[in-house]
Amino acid sequence: MKKSLLFGFILLANIFLFTGCDYNAEMSSLKTLRKIHNGVFYIEYEGDYRFDEYIKAGGGKTNDEMADFIESDLRNGKWSGTGAGKKISVKITTPEFGCSSIAANNTDGGQIFGRNFDWNDCAIMIIHTKPNGGYESISTSCLEFLGLRRNWNPVNNFSKDIIALASIYVPLDGINEKGLYIADLMAGDEEQTAQNTSKPDVTTTAAIRLVLDKAATVDEAIKLLEGVDMYSVIGSAHHFAIADAKGKSVVVEYVNNKMYVTDTKVLTNHYTAESPKKDEGSNPDRENSRERFAKLLDAGEKSSWVMNAEDVRNAMENVSAQNYSTDDITAWSVIFEPEKRKLTYYFRGDFEKPFVLEF
Repeated sequence: MKKSLLFGFILLANIFLFTGCDYNAEMSSLKTLRKIHNGVFYIEYEGDYRFDEYIKAGGGKTNDEMADFIESDLRNGKWSGTGAGKKISVKITTPEFGCSSIAANNTDGGQIFGRNFDWNDCAIMIIHTKPNGGYESISTSCLEFLGLRRNWNPVNNFSKDIIALASIYVPLDGINEKGLYIADLMAGDEEQTAQNTSKPDVTTTAAIRLVLDKAATVDEAIKLLEGVDMYSVIGSAHHFAIADAKGKSVVVEYVNNKMYVTDTKVLTNHYTAESPKKDEGSNPDRENSRERFAKLLDAGEKSSWVMNAEDVRNAMENVSAQNYSTDDITAWSVIFEPEKRKLTYYFRGDFEKPFVLEF
């Protein structure tokens, strides 16, 4: 009986120590981590992931600086006070990728946005965040940017799975509860942005997290981006497609470290804003950028920019990577319907199998 009582006490102690982390945002988040498709995962995080502190501390000019902040926070329990991720090691990379984006009026009312992410066949994370002091959002990340291979799977081990939380800081597109949409695309040449003033520093993925957490409209997103120094970090130029529930849609580009903003409903991989580089760019491996742009423009104009989810899906399929001689695939396509708070994903160019999320 003594042995049984002792065993029972030890068991209760362990339950207290480890399931006591039910009050811990990291542990609660990892309980939501699940596989939803082959090589596609979903995770939720509700609470403080200290992005505000990251910006207040000056942010980071490189992926390594951002990784150091995340790693230190998770190791020392600063997100929610336990320090359970003692062995975590974060490495963030951001290689070149393709992509297409379109914004239109929804036949069901409100707006509708579509986005293809064209790159390698990587493991994908869909991230649902409810930050303290920020807007709820759903975003998408490529886990290879965190050094996790295509065959990565969670193993239900806190210390090993906690790396998945770093994806919160590495979104590549998303939409928030106010209907603000943003996506990162390559602008098509090797110009690097490094604004280097006294403002907080952000990489492109940190900029997306900032906008999703804090902006309700395109105008608010632009103001936020004007308040930080942008660093493109990967040796290639980026631009952002940004649109909102009011129907405004723009491209944000950086030329000679100056930010340019121009209205547009379509974006691919060449310079589009009214800047000294307009119509330039497009990586030689991706000269189809102008063809994809023209196809999306034609789809929008033929519909008078009033489209339903099927129209947008067809438009995105028409410009997906499998239609071109390229080593890329369309890793994911996603249709955003802000008024419905609905996202419809298609993975790896399979436009017959939708995965729907509502939030």
